[in-house]
This record gives sequence, C-alpha cells and structure tokens, in this order.
Amino acid sequence: MVRQIIKTLSETKGLDNVNLLKEEIKDIIRNLENDSNEGVISCLDRKYTLVLTHDSNFRDPVREIVKKENGEITFPPIPFPEVKATNVVSSSPSKEVHDFLVKEFNLTLEDDATLLIGFDSGIK
Repeated sequence: MVRQIIKTLSETKGLDNVNLLKEEIKDIIRNLENDSNEGVISCLDRKYTLVLTHDSNFRDPVREIVKKENGEITFPPIPFPEVKATNVVSSSPSKEVHDFLVKEFNLTLEDDATLLIGFDSGIK
C-alpha cells in the first residue's frame, strides 16, 4: 500500500524524491520544527510520513497554507487528494527542517521545495 502510494506520487508531474520517514527522522523533525507549524506536526503524528519535493509544475495547494488568527500565524495541515488513504494531510516544513531533509536525503534541488505528507492506512 505505501509502496503503491510512493509509486503514484513519483509518477505525478512536478513531484520527485519521495521517501518514507523512519521514526528517528520524524523525532528529529519534531524537535526542529516550530510549534506554529501544525501541519508538519500533524503529518508526523500519522502512521506513515513521506517527504518529497515539488516544483512549479505541481498544482497549487487546495487551500491557504498560512492562517492568521488573533495576530498569530500558523501553518495548518492541508488535504492532499493525490494520496488515496485515510487521514491524509500535508504541509511545508520550515527552512530549518527543509535544510535538514535536503542533507539527510542527499537531495539535489533547483527550484524545488520539500513537502511532508502523513496518512494512516490503506487505500480508500
């Protein structure tokens, strides 16, 4: 199931470098990420978390990725319809986490950004 999701994402225009995160990597990200990035924390709280990169050929987010409330800025979890699983969320990590992921997975990027996708189980 996870292998099929990775294959589908790898074949999607604008997406690349799809990797499944191990628990120890998820723990490092949890420690590096800002608490206001609720989306990343939600991704890490799912059973499976993928890191991937996207470029400008990929679609726009399905809704706003930044929320301003009472003077506070937060980054909520965003749906990711390409993944057919349960409890799917996605989020862009902070620059610090992005830099860690680029180094950890030896990513060679041009104009790409990193993205996390979390989900719990099976294909819907």
